[in-house]
Amino acid sequence: MAKIEFGYNDKLSFLAEWLDHEVSYQKRFTLNFYPCDGTVELFDRDLNRTYLRRTKLDVSLKELFTGGTVRVYGRQIKITDYADQRTRKFVGKTKEHTVAVVKPNLVAKLGEIVAEIEKRGFQICNARMCRLTRKEVLDLYEPMKGDGTLAPVLEHLVSDPIVALELVGESAVDKWLEALGPADPSEARKLAPGSLRAVYGGDGEITNGLDGSRDAANAIREAAFFFPKDKPRPGSGADVSGQNTTCCVVKPHAVLEGKLGYIISAISEVRFRIAALEMFRLSAANADDFLEVYKGVVTDYHALVLSFVDGPCVALEIAGDGDDVHGDFRRFCGPSDSDIARQIRPCTLRARFGRDKYKNAVHCTDLKEDARLEVEFFFKILKE
Repeated sequence: MAKIEFGYNDKLSFLAEWLDHEVSYQKRFTLNFYPCDGTVELFDRDLNRTYLRRTKLDVSLKELFTGGTVRVYGRQIKITDYADQRTRKFVGKTKEHTVAVVKPNLVAKLGEIVAEIEKRGFQICNARMCRLTRKEVLDLYEPMKGDGTLAPVLEHLVSDPIVALELVGESAVDKWLEALGPADPSEARKLAPGSLRAVYGGDGEITNGLDGSRDAANAIREAAFFFPKDKPRPGSGADVSGQNTTCCVVKPHAVLEGKLGYIISAISEVRFRIAALEMFRLSAANADDFLEVYKGVVTDYHALVLSFVDGPCVALEIAGDGDDVHGDFRRFCGPSDSDIARQIRPCTLRARFGRDKYKNAVHCTDLKEDARLEVEFFFKILKE
């Protein structure tokens, strides 16, 4: 981020929207952020009046980029564009978008890749596992049409699910290409031994494990391909069967603290497999629907709901080889209170990555009969 001194009245302005579920109306705002003290104000563009006076909230400049979402008093406010050229010039390059593709041969090491991505200064603002058709691969790699290597690339990409990640960071397109290294892993090991393809790539360009947007224009096109706003997403998704699988949700605090990659690695290192994955930003209404069975059961239901809406969460369908994947995974997550987990089951996910009773890193399905319902909530209901 550029080093600029901001005065009290200096602001960065963004166009933003919020869906009011009670009246099914999309409210349009200008969101002003004052970097000098981290205060926020909202101006209602439809009614031409102030909606929220300048107020100190738990919002940081890191969260402010096109496509990002910030929580303002429980409301998920989505940033759609920059409101002026000054903001576009200041934030635009430092919050550039690019797309990373984890190819089938490297999906098993997704956790390590995510950890590397975050170590290198990128934010992940969208993620999903999907299985592409041949036509969809041809659409995705449209600039490669006529290239002799396209046919083997296509066959590899349709062989198993891939994971698409939309990354945000300073000069993200160029920096991600630099992080990848040369397309041929053998060449990468000679010229850029610390690059991701050098470390994780296979024997040739087809199985180099990772891909990225070639330039800013392709980054926009590829982000629209994998994460379209108003039409069905490509790929059937992973095989969401609900048969002897269970649901896991990596909570927002863990995602924002850079723990996502380590949690995925911890899951993959034992006997579990990730059958489906997608990043979501739950509204309070969504979280309330998902957590309804806990009403009257947990001590502070409101705190539980807030732990799901503080930022992006990542839903996983967990599969395994045993007869009781639900029970095995629940034991692997540990007691719901992370402080207790650290005392009696220190190797569990919540003991290792959680903070307290509600910010406990992960949600897992408590009752076996609810496992399929929770998986379908994320991977079917929320997509309708």
